[in-house]
Amino acid sequence: MTVQTDRSSIPARDRILDAAEDLICTGGIAGFTLDAVALAAGLSKGGLLYHFSSKDSLISGLQHRMALRLEQTLRDAERQREPILEAFIRELRQDYETGGRRFAPLLLAREQQNPCYELQALMTCLVQRSGQGGKEATLLLLASLGMVLTSLARLPCIDPQQAAELFDEMLATRAKHP
Repeated sequence: MTVQTDRSSIPARDRILDAAEDLICTGGIAGFTLDAVALAAGLSKGGLLYHFSSKDSLISGLQHRMALRLEQTLRDAERQREPILEAFIRELRQDYETGGRRFAPLLLAREQQNPCYELQALMTCLVQRSGQGGKEATLLLLASLGMVLTSLARLPCIDPQQAAELFDEMLATRAKHP
């Protein structure tokens, strides 16, 4: 027996953002239209526009939610005294292994009129707060992000086993040189 959730119990704003993430992952940027997002969220286009006044506003909403999720990951890591770069790489790995949904908004960054400053600040802060070895930390951050973006772009670079080994190696490298 499968349990179905009542979509109407989920706030419309969250349904819109969830639908947008799903569409980006399944249809790419070409399938990411306001009409398609509204349909997938179970709303009229007017209902979508009530929450997000434009496509740019929706992209900003997606990236804002992504930044909030990442901030929470970093706060959790600090609370558990876990190195934050390792926590971030683990988050990227988990997302990579489940289809990259949480980081899908990164694909839309070039579609925005203005960059998501929260996300930029978070990435800068991540490298700065990850301790010594700024170049190495930056390299590991960019490598792990690159793997997720490669997956989202459907570039058949590596198989899942190779990806797992690369994530393991990134974490091991960071553990050797904190």
